[in-house]
Amino acid sequence: SIATTVVDASVEECTAYAVVDLDSRETIKKRGASNRIVKQINDHSLYYITRRELGFFLNPREGRQKVTWKKEENRVVINFSDTQDVMVEYPVKEGSVLASAHSVWIFEPQEPIGEIPQTALTFTTRVDAGGNIPTAT
Repeated sequence: SIATTVVDASVEECTAYAVVDLDSRETIKKRGASNRIVKQINDHSLYYITRRELGFFLNPREGRQKVTWKKEENRVVINFSDTQDVMVEYPVKEGSVLASAHSVWIFEPQEPIGEIPQTALTFTTRVDAGGNIPTAT
């Protein structure tokens, strides 16, 4: 899927909020993760390990992402990609299914409205929840 919106903030403010928000307890609750680990790699990347309870009779899903953010000319790109880098240190718990996801967030400056900076955010993602998920018949 893909979505675009405009935010009343600078590219730098949007990027900082998005990266810091990954480690927010409040955000994790809103996103439905029952467990998450954020492990800093360097100033521009981190590992994002999550576990989500799907409810009903579905097995929990876990994710292992490497998140990297980079300034490209006048925009910032945040890339969330599957990684095997942390599988030894953080193995998938018994009974869980390893999901797969790839997301890209692109922050691009727009013309300000008066003194208010504007940033276009384009978000694209692909998710494979893995395992067996029943469909309606």
